Amino acid sequence: MTEGQRLEALAGRLRAVEPVRPSPAAKIRGWNLVLATVEQSPRARSRRHLLPRLVLAPAAAAILLVAGAVAASANSLPDSPLYPVKGIAEQARGVFAFSPSDRLAYHLELAQTRLLEAEAMIARHRVDLADETFKAMDQQLENAAAVVTAETGSDAVVGADLRNRLEQAIAVHDRQLAGLQGQVTNPTAQDAIARARDRAAKALEDARPVKPSASPSNNGQGQGSTGKPSISPHPTKK
Repeated sequence: MTEGQRLEALAGRLRAVEPVRPSPAAKIRGWNLVLATVEQSPRARSRRHLLPRLVLAPAAAAILLVAGAVAASANSLPDSPLYPVKGIAEQARGVFAFSPSDRLAYHLELAQTRLLEAEAMIARHRVDLADETFKAMDQQLENAAAVVTAETGSDAVVGADLRNRLEQAIAVHDRQLAGLQGQVTNPTAQDAIARARDRAAKALEDARPVKPSASPSNNGQGQGSTGKPSISPHPTKK
């Protein structure tokens, strides 16, 4: 018998065998396996995305909490628990003041903010906090004067413009302080305002260019009528 005949005979015997049909119980078990696989696929995807969500949720909550604290501290006063947060936010803003003009505007704005805060503290009879706030105001004016001085050394024209802006700002501050000084009756508050005005005037003086001092004269000693040193003739030899 050839190989082809043998395969044909085997195929005939296989056709004569009755097909095996699965029992109802086997069908049920098969469908249960299929359904379990379908249900596990979304659960697996959900577990894969669950960990990043668990990590990002606290971070997002912390960001929202910080942003809310910063926003709430914007109008806080020195007697508020949120006042330190306000200071941190102000320092962060200063990082983005790149040019001398921006830095000057930044310090002058903070000085004006400190002045308003000091007025509010005086109105609340917190002279101690008002004095500290006045010191912070004058520190900002000194920082502004330092910006003017540094820029004057590198660019006299720009330095003169910045100095003019500083003079105008300090003049406005002094008028506000003078008006406040005339309103309060507390001697301690009046002294604090007077010290603040003196420190502001000193900051303005520090920003003014140093005039070259005249060379000291020696009252004509050793000089002739031309102002040049006179040279005595050497004695002649005999």
